[in-house]
Amino acid sequence: MSPNRPIRMGIVALLVVLWLAGTLRAFTLWVHDPLYAYANSYDQTRYTNCFHFYPDRPAEVPPQRNSPQAPFAKYRFIASGDPMCYWSSELAFTGATAAIWKIGEALGAGEVHDVRWIGALRWLALLALSVALSLAWLRRGDTRAALANAALLPLLFADPGNTLYLDTFYAEGTALLTAYALFALALLWRDEVRSRRRFALLALVAFLLATSKIQHLLLPLGLAFVVIVLDRVRLGRISWRAAALGVGAFAGFWLQFVQLHRDGAMMDAIDQYNRADVVFTALVPFADDPRALLTELGIDPECAIYSEHHAWEFPDLPERVCTGLVNFNRGLELRTLLRHPDIALRLAGHGVLGLDPWIAKNLGQVEGGEFATMPSSVPSLGRLLHANPLVQLAILVLPLLAMLALLLRPGLRAGSRALDYAALTVATMLATFVITVLGDGLADAAKQGHLVVNAALAWLVVAVVGGIGSASRER
Repeated sequence: MSPNRPIRMGIVALLVVLWLAGTLRAFTLWVHDPLYAYANSYDQTRYTNCFHFYPDRPAEVPPQRNSPQAPFAKYRFIASGDPMCYWSSELAFTGATAAIWKIGEALGAGEVHDVRWIGALRWLALLALSVALSLAWLRRGDTRAALANAALLPLLFADPGNTLYLDTFYAEGTALLTAYALFALALLWRDEVRSRRRFALLALVAFLLATSKIQHLLLPLGLAFVVIVLDRVRLGRISWRAAALGVGAFAGFWLQFVQLHRDGAMMDAIDQYNRADVVFTALVPFADDPRALLTELGIDPECAIYSEHHAWEFPDLPERVCTGLVNFNRGLELRTLLRHPDIALRLAGHGVLGLDPWIAKNLGQVEGGEFATMPSSVPSLGRLLHANPLVQLAILVLPLLAMLALLLRPGLRAGSRALDYAALTVATMLATFVITVLGDGLADAAKQGHLVVNAALAWLVVAVVGGIGSASRER
């Protein structure tokens, strides 16, 4: 027997333990009755519209009615006319769930269906990806990377900060899955030769991330730029992985750009809500004279009474309530921030604070409740971060400090996987944060900026597990 065989068997056993621990932790929340998940069916119907299913409610309740007080465990197909379908890679999970339900109906399972099907599909996708990636790292002889990758499953992906999205039709789960795949493949294939399969897969995950949510339409392009710079300096050329990321990112950006210019009541409402949220949660609250700022923006100054209000708290559609809001656009937003650097600085500071709590607030988490939250007996990193703001701030800063240290040693020209990972993490955090704050204000920064905290926590898990692995190998 090879002297290394027991070691390899022990490593495989440890990987299996990590995968089982993560699955057990996720299963405990997934199987809970009443359902633990995030509420607000209105935001989710932009995806369920595509397959014409909605929460199982009394017939007199409009299918698309908002329901922030509690999630729904049961759904059914309802003929509701021809609502607009929102394009997103999230539709892969939503469509698969609809297909399972349709098959169930054909087999006589009834017309009311359990939302937990989509949660199971999401987790199986994460688990399969984790297993495939760790085995790939093992084949390359990198035990530390294999263990660090597997540790993400129980420590991060199975945390309620992520698993509360499992049994929902929000796109945050798909964004997390595709961002994870993009990072992992870009690092795994850093020095590998090009192949059609690798090129296609890397381009595909970039496309899927860009199309997961409008907030992420530019993120893969930013990550592709980071890889271009890293490889150009290190190799003296643009690598195939940078080209693959660029192709997929541009295709996703183009699709989102087309979507933003679609006509329809849904897109118009989204646009109005985003503009109102930017003005009344990101600009007006930080102005010394809110009425003067609104006048400068060409908006009725009487609307200063809506400062710090979410768009959904307005008595009607925002443009009907506030004259002039229809003319507000991104160009005017950027010019305003340049003219008022004090507002920009205050917004940036409050934006960072707005990432807390990681477990989204203002949404019910318990089926049948009234804005009820999971009991404190359910462990979560989110509670630790919320109770210790300085800890969360430190976790957000650590990847940046690591990137700066790695730029000094081994340096940009020598490069390393650690530098690539830190740079991709920092780029993800900055891009997601900026797009969230500029695109939707502080109306829902923690939820819309979900990837910011995830990226920082993932980096920390990988760094700690990798460090433990290095220390063990030296001993």
